[in-house]
Amino acid sequence: MNQIIQQVLDFPQMVNQKYLKFGVNESIDSFDSEQGVRRYVSKLYQFVALALLISMEYHVIISALDYFQGEAGVLQKLLSVVTVLVALATGFPIAKAIRTRGDSLNWKHSSMIEFVFNDFVKTNIQLLGEVMAIAGLFSAVNLTFSFLVDHDLFASNNMGMDLLGVFAPISAFPLVLLAKLVGIVGVNGISETLSSITAYRMEAASTSFGGDFQWNINDILNVLSAYLNVMIGLAMMYISLTVYKYTYGLIASVIKWVANPFIPLLIKNK
Repeated sequence: MNQIIQQVLDFPQMVNQKYLKFGVNESIDSFDSEQGVRRYVSKLYQFVALALLISMEYHVIISALDYFQGEAGVLQKLLSVVTVLVALATGFPIAKAIRTRGDSLNWKHSSMIEFVFNDFVKTNIQLLGEVMAIAGLFSAVNLTFSFLVDHDLFASNNMGMDLLGVFAPISAFPLVLLAKLVGIVGVNGISETLSSITAYRMEAASTSFGGDFQWNINDILNVLSAYLNVMIGLAMMYISLTVYKYTYGLIASVIKWVANPFIPLLIKNK
């Protein structure tokens, strides 16, 4: 009876070793929390870059087909071929930026805490800032062309970048963290001020080109504001990075001091 019970208990191990032979257990046992995590996270960014590129191209093509089947004039549709091509081209530098940022994570780090709360967060803050800047720049180029030909041409709104929504909380993390810290000491005005600064964008009035080739000052300002918003977005990204670097360094120093407290005392023998 004991032998039968032992065989039943050993059955899962026997199946795993003699029949499956997939090496799953060996892979898990040999998984390196430093080298393995970095490699797999970097590979994940490659898949995200490819998926986002496909999503953006698909979204632009579907939107363009709807536009060309709409009520736009013949000249508008012909000129919109240029803006469609520009929109299609936007996906490639964005995919390249995602892959490059993913590759930057594939380097040596001292601990998993540093990797997750330092390298990973800062990389994604920078990634989202760069992606938004690239998308904004290509949109500004299309707006410029529409302004020059003085026609309302094809324009894609979010361009199928909904996949990046999962990274949005990471970009807001620095100010959320700062708000928690300053809330402890009762200076909430600092975080509120920084939040309003980093959320600042130049507001552009709704632009509708009349096709009369008479360029007015409002249209020119709208085009300029599109380029200025790209620069402002990049500047705010670096502000967020600076805020996070400071708060992370402050927290890391406090934790290090708590683990090994040191209070300098000057004692003189009289």
